[in-house]
Amino acid sequence: MSSATIKLFLPRGDAKSLRTAEIFNWTGKAIAAPRTELEDLLAREELDKAGVYILTGRDPLTNALRAYVGEAEVLRERLKQHKTKEFWVSAIVFTSKDENLRNL
Repeated sequence: MSSATIKLFLPRGDAKSLRTAEIFNWTGKAIAAPRTELEDLLAREELDKAGVYILTGRDPLTNALRAYVGEAEVLRERLKQHKTKEFWVSAIVFTSKDENLRNL
């Protein structure tokens, strides 16, 4: 197994707040935020691109962990559509820094 260097950026200095992650030598970028910061997440220019996303939370009936995985040509527009889904409390998006998302 090869090693990797991850660069984390915490715009507010809080690891539970909006944050970004990049792996050296990878064209992808991850951005995560709690639902309470959805507007800040939606304002990021990276969400103008295509990518995949994961919404996480708990099922309101069973309290079991739940995840919704999706993909979008424009992440911002798709995430706006999920404002009505009540279960999720956190979002993680993966997109490309150079329009060429690929495996490590």
